[in-house]
Amino acid sequence: MNNFKFIHMHLSALIQRGCRLVLPLVLVSLVTLSTSCSDDDDINNEPMLKGKISSYNEFGGAMLDFTEADMAKAGFTLGDVISITIDDKEIVMPYYDGYYTRNGEYLCVAYPTYPSICFTSNNIGLPKELTGLEGHAVIIKLKEKGGSLDVQQAMSMKYTNIRSDYPISDDEFANARAVSAGHIAKGVLHRSSSPFCNDINRAYYVSEILEREKVKTVLNLADTEEKMLTYDMPPYSRKLWEEGDVILCPLKADPTADDYNKRLIEALKELPLRPAPYVVHCMEGKDRTGYVCALLEGLCGATYDEIVADYLITYDNYYQINPVNSRDLCNTLVSLRLNTCLMYYAGVDNEEQLPNVDYAKAFSNYLLSHGMSQQQLDALVQALTSPNQ
Repeated sequence: MNNFKFIHMHLSALIQRGCRLVLPLVLVSLVTLSTSCSDDDDINNEPMLKGKISSYNEFGGAMLDFTEADMAKAGFTLGDVISITIDDKEIVMPYYDGYYTRNGEYLCVAYPTYPSICFTSNNIGLPKELTGLEGHAVIIKLKEKGGSLDVQQAMSMKYTNIRSDYPISDDEFANARAVSAGHIAKGVLHRSSSPFCNDINRAYYVSEILEREKVKTVLNLADTEEKMLTYDMPPYSRKLWEEGDVILCPLKADPTADDYNKRLIEALKELPLRPAPYVVHCMEGKDRTGYVCALLEGLCGATYDEIVADYLITYDNYYQINPVNSRDLCNTLVSLRLNTCLMYYAGVDNEEQLPNVDYAKAFSNYLLSHGMSQQQLDALVQALTSPNQ
C-alpha cells in the first residue's frame, strides 16, 4: 500500500501549503484480478464483510445489501482503503461518505441519502462488465486502515434540510442566484436547486424566487418526464411545467461523457428559442448545475477566477465553506470537481493552464466540434448576453 500512503501524504502536504491548482490525483484506482477471494496470507481478524449486489441505481452504481452500520460492525470505518471482490475480480478503492474521487475512479460510498452501501465509478457508473450482476456475491476486505482518512476528513461535508439551521437568506438556503460572470446580461440567467422535487426541502423557496424573478424557461438537468409526474410541485413550478416551459435534460454528473454532452448540446440548441429569463438546476444546484453554468459563463467571456467564484458560492450556501474560512478545502474541491470539467471543455491537460485559457474561444470550439452550428452558437451567446426585455 505504499502508493496510497504516498498519495495521501502528498495531499496532506499540499493542503497544508494551500496549493491552489497543482493537485495530484487524490486517489488512484488500483484494479487487479484475483483468482480467489481468499488468499493464503489473509489474517483472520481483519475486517471482512460478505453480501451481494441487490440492485443498480439510476447513476450506474451497484447497491449492496448492507448498510454503513453493517460496515462499522464488521470493523470498517470511513477513510479506509478496501477491496471489493465480485466474480473473482478484486478492485481496490477508498470507502467514503461522499464522492471524493475524480471522475472514473472507483469508490465505495455510504452516501447519506442512499438506503445502503454503493460501489461505483465516480460520476460515470460502473463499466459494462460490472453491470447486470444483481444477486452476485460481494466480499469486502480491508486493505489499509485509514489509508484515505485525510481525504475523508478534508472532504466530508454535510448539510441539513431544516431552514432554521441556516442564518442566511431564503435565496441562499435555496442555493438560488443570478449568474453574472463574463458578459452574461443582468437577470437573464439564474441557477438553483430543484424547484420541482422537494426532497431537500428547498423547492418551495426556489419556486417563489423564480416567480419573483419572472423566470420563463427552465433547463432541468435532473428529471425525466416520468419523475416530473410524481412530484407535488409548488404553484409557480407547476405552472412552468404545465405550460411547457421546462426543457428536460437529465444528466449524470460526468461532464466528460459522450451521452452527457449530446444531451446537453441538444438542450443548449433549444434554449435561445425560448424566452428569458432562464434558470438552470439539478437537485442541489451543485455539480451538474455547476458544470453547465461554468460552460455558459466561459462561453460568454468569463475568466477562470469568475467561474471558480460562482462555483464555490454553492458550498458557502450549503456548508458555510468559502475561500476566506476554508481556503485549502475550497482549492481541493475546485481541483477535484470543477477543474476536471474545465480541462475537458478547454482541451488542456494541466490544471496550471486553466487561469490563462480564453474560455470564450475554447468553449466555442468545443461546442462547434460536437454538433452545434455557428448560427446556433451565436444565438445561444446572444440570448445570454442581451438585456432581458
